[in-house]
Amino acid sequence: MAINIDTVYQTVQALANKEQRGYITPQEFNLFANHAQNDIFDQYLYDLEAFRLQKPEKNELGDSVTHIMEKIRAASSYIIATVAGGTDLPSGHVGKIFLNQGGARRTLKEVDPDLVTDFYASRWHQEGFTDAVFFKDGDKKIQVWDGSAQIITNVTCEQISSRPPLVYWGYVIVNEKPVYDSTNTANFLLHPSEQADLVVKILKLAGISIEDPQLYQAAQAEDSLSIQQENK
Repeated sequence: MAINIDTVYQTVQALANKEQRGYITPQEFNLFANHAQNDIFDQYLYDLEAFRLQKPEKNELGDSVTHIMEKIRAASSYIIATVAGGTDLPSGHVGKIFLNQGGARRTLKEVDPDLVTDFYASRWHQEGFTDAVFFKDGDKKIQVWDGSAQIITNVTCEQISSRPPLVYWGYVIVNEKPVYDSTNTANFLLHPSEQADLVVKILKLAGISIEDPQLYQAAQAEDSLSIQQENK
């Protein structure tokens, strides 16, 4: 799945030129397009965390978490990475922590560090402490514990090893005008449903760049309408 960058380019230019509001050069468009793509991808990560906090045990086909994970996998390199020493999270860690035991991968629950301390302060609590859990221990560091001792091996996590690649509207100059060149083009790898959002975000950036408050306001209105439709 991909979004054709020329489709986005032509839509943006048509809306920007409406009522002679201005022209966006290919260089500006490519800059704005990558900025917009990064904004949308960052929102994926934010939404993923928010939805998981709301329904940490729910991950069925068709639910919000599954849908966002599909978008992330399509646009980036998603892997299950080793947590170094069982404590140091890799760069690009995005969410779940796993413990691999007996050939099976189990999702660990995050708890407050004080909870682990309370468990170990009480023999009665220790006996009931059967499931391994983890807590954050500083920047990109965790500790994983079960009822017997701290676990420092066989810990993995979700990681984004690379973000969406740069997009580029390729062109050649014909009669002093840029003409689309598909052989020198890189399309968006975002989910097709993001096409309208890309157009709106690029228009917002263009409105600021060419100092046209009307263009920015028009893009803002389109964005608000899109959000209302998504929330129905």
